[in-house]
Order: sequence, then structure tokens, then C-alpha cells
Amino acid sequence: MASATSFPRQQPLLQLLQQTDGELSAQELHQRLRATRHSTGLATVYRVLKQLQQAGLVRCRKLPSGEAVYAPVDRDEHHLTCVQCGLIQALPICPISSGSLGLGAVLLQGFRPLFHTFEIHGLCSRCQQHEIAGNE
Repeated sequence: MASATSFPRQQPLLQLLQQTDGELSAQELHQRLRATRHSTGLATVYRVLKQLQQAGLVRCRKLPSGEAVYAPVDRDEHHLTCVQCGLIQALPICPISSGSLGLGAVLLQGFRPLFHTFEIHGLCSRCQQHEIAGNE
């Protein structure tokens, strides 16, 4: 994996992602960069995000709406997503890490991952209760 210092031109965007608690879309990153002295075009933001993903520094996750959100790879978060109400809940552990499932030895077969995402889509407990109440 590349280091953050290998990408001096991408540094402002990477720093912004690292300073933010959650995930940000490219549009949100673009708006926040416009408020700084590192203002850049939206197409450049997308290009830099792709470069940072290819370097293994940034991960991308698709929301149920289809929008992509980004975060540093060291923020290894995974989610449960309700397809009915849109509730997104972070999982307390990474179910894919080598200590969890041992994917490195079994499934990767020499493949060198840069980042991963893991999401389960289904119904949250509240929506399940509404579904049960509606069937009675």
C-alpha cells in the first residue's frame, strides 16, 4: 500500500477525509474543498478519489440510493442497511478481517486487496415489527 506522502497533490482531499468522522460523497468533498484554499473542480475530486482508491488509501461504499461515499481505509467500518426505511447501522467488528473468517488463506489465492466493504441488506427490527403488525 502507498503512503499518504506519495500523493502530495491529493493531500488536501485525503486530509479532509481523515478529519471527518463519517463518510463523504464526492460532492460533499468538493463543497468542503471549495471553502478552503484548496478549491478544485468536481471532476478533479472524482479523479483524485480514484487515484487514492487505487493506491489503497481510500475506500468507497455505495449507499442504497446509488451514491458513493468515501473514507480512509484505516477506518474499517461495515454496515447493516435496512432496505425499507434506509437505516444504516455500523457493525461493531470487521467480519472479513483475517482473524474473523481467515479469508486470506482460503479465498484470496494470492490476490492483494487494497480495501474491502461488507454490507448486509435486509429489514431492521422496527420494519420487521411493522411487517408483522401489518400481516395480523
